[in-house]
Amino acid sequence: MPKINSRGIKFVPKDSRHIRWNWEKSPDNMGNARYHVVVVGDKNRKGVMRRVLQQLQRYSSIEIIRSVEGKVTGSKFRYLLESFDSVIKPEVINWTKVGDVVIQDEKLYERRVGRLEDYVAGFYGGS
Repeated sequence: MPKINSRGIKFVPKDSRHIRWNWEKSPDNMGNARYHVVVVGDKNRKGVMRRVLQQLQRYSSIEIIRSVEGKVTGSKFRYLLESFDSVIKPEVINWTKVGDVVIQDEKLYERRVGRLEDYVAGFYGGS
């Protein structure tokens, strides 16, 4: 499957406004996709996340698995990580309607050892 990246960007500084995302088969329900979305910004993180979720909710319900906020070290930004399950395929999300720079990050996935929340907190430099 091709990577979905609204602007063809390969690198996004972690101390700038952006969205990182990935998906995998849900470990809890193999008929669903599990999405992991991190929104980095200063004010409207929840609004940006809501725009992602609304696109999926038009077609089917979603189940929120986690919602975690933290601070991006060395910047004024904070991040919002949400994971959710949906039966909808990733191609349905129109990332150009979401806003900000968007990049698919293959390192956002459920861990066998450790937790995804710990990986994201470490990536952005703390909680």
